[in-house]
Amino acid sequence: MKTDYGKLGQESMDSLRKTSELAADVQLRLLAEIMRRNCDTVYGKKYGFGDIETTGEFQRKVPLSVYRNYEDYILRMIAGEEKVLTEEPGVYYCISSGTTGEAKYLPLTETDLKIQHRYAYGIPFGMVGEYYRDLPGEEVFGKIFQIGEFAKTYMENGVMNGIRSGCLYQWLDRDGQFDARDYCVPKEILFPDTLEDLLYIKVRFALEERSLCAIHGVFINRVAGVMDYIWRNWEMLLTDMEQGSVDESVGLSNQWREYVGRKLPPNPLRAQELRHLSYETLRKDMIKKIWPKVRYVLAIGGKSFAYYTEKMEGYAGSVPIYHYAYAASEGIFGVAEKMDQPDRYILFPEAGFFEFLPLSDKLKKYEQPLFMWEVSVGERYELVFTNHSGLYRYCMGDVIEVVGWYGQAPIVQFCYRRNQVINIAGEKSNQEQFAQVIRKFAMRMCCEVIGYSVQEDVSDVLPRYLFYLECTDMDTTCAEEVLDDCLCQVNYEYRGCRKMNEIGGVRISYLRAGSFCRYEEYLANSGKMMGQNKRVCILDTAEKKQFFAGQTVEPGAKCRGKQQ
Repeated sequence: MKTDYGKLGQESMDSLRKTSELAADVQLRLLAEIMRRNCDTVYGKKYGFGDIETTGEFQRKVPLSVYRNYEDYILRMIAGEEKVLTEEPGVYYCISSGTTGEAKYLPLTETDLKIQHRYAYGIPFGMVGEYYRDLPGEEVFGKIFQIGEFAKTYMENGVMNGIRSGCLYQWLDRDGQFDARDYCVPKEILFPDTLEDLLYIKVRFALEERSLCAIHGVFINRVAGVMDYIWRNWEMLLTDMEQGSVDESVGLSNQWREYVGRKLPPNPLRAQELRHLSYETLRKDMIKKIWPKVRYVLAIGGKSFAYYTEKMEGYAGSVPIYHYAYAASEGIFGVAEKMDQPDRYILFPEAGFFEFLPLSDKLKKYEQPLFMWEVSVGERYELVFTNHSGLYRYCMGDVIEVVGWYGQAPIVQFCYRRNQVINIAGEKSNQEQFAQVIRKFAMRMCCEVIGYSVQEDVSDVLPRYLFYLECTDMDTTCAEEVLDDCLCQVNYEYRGCRKMNEIGGVRISYLRAGSFCRYEEYLANSGKMMGQNKRVCILDTAEKKQFFAGQTVEPGAKCRGKQQ
């Protein structure tokens, strides 16, 4: 049956309004239900879930946690043990990079997925429907260009696994019943047998679809990357469309080339129609030029993706962007407040039980984290989350600021991740990962790295990482390629971004001997107490960037010796 997106969206919006107006009551009932439902699990018995009746008892008895507190429990679940973290079995395992690059597995229950479907999947259609409330539904909802694909992969125990952004679609199609008629690509492209780059095929199908209504992605960098691909390869794509061929430069297997030949015969009329667009002016407002009926773009953007958000706004022009959701592998926490408004997310009360660790000095006097009904606009907090899938009082490391209210539910802005150091395109490289990268690099290059620091570099066509290295003499041949490969080994998300050409290759600037000692002297001369300063790793201020940029030398001049 074809999905009624208008109805789904309206029902989801009604649910959001109802629960947000009663957010405090919903949160209290939810916590009681989670404790009751999981009191006979291994974790629940250890911390006395069955005896917890108040939020105070919950905070006293259940400790704050991080992933390492769950590793052994999750391994027991993967091995087949039941009722370990939750009474309800896990039906999906999210795979995410840990702080040291090792894969971590997070279970998802069906309850969690149903809530994700209601809010993260349904709310966008509700927001779009309200934005275009004066238009009939058939002019708003139609064919969707889905940027991602959702290859079905499984754990050794037969349970589905993958990244969080793909879990819902895999779950919806668990019995092969997902209706893909609303998508501009066939179902076998949405759910390929193996996860591979099918961008060319998806773009070819999308360009054929005159009546496209929406473009869906997860992070805005991926959507902007697809638009870049279309713009850069415009003539090649139209020639292939006209002839029903696949250009030799396209990296597709013979199997997929034959598939394209069967599914996309020559279409000279559509190719001629698109060739009437001037390539010189195509890039600006490109989406509307190619697909005049597109109503919205779905993608997470904002200040954390500033480079790609600005680029995407150029491609979208007057087409509104809905910035979707505030989410992580551990949960879907919030939905974007409005169309075309990034960095404002409504924390929906059914997502899980929220706690907030105050960061300001005036609020740190509170011994325990605050609850949803106790936070204040203008204050920043670290998010603590209890979900439906076995994480209890989990410290997310996310720093958020409360910027408003939706009923009794806070509207928040994501500020930064405490342990996250660089996030150009969703790769989330942190200090522990960088330390591991440098160790691998030093071993492979047979050198000693005395110090390093890193920053984003947006001076080229693609943003990239710029490393400043102070190290012993080494052969610098291929050093940048080696460092980039080390990053790919340590951070799965970075590797994916490099593969999809969303981040450029690493650049290295070499530092004069003694540069990090001089930086400490610089801080001391500026009145900074050295005991309060750790060795700089991330260059997150103009002052730091300027200092290290002034310490660089040519590779052959960087040897250790007398400090200059």
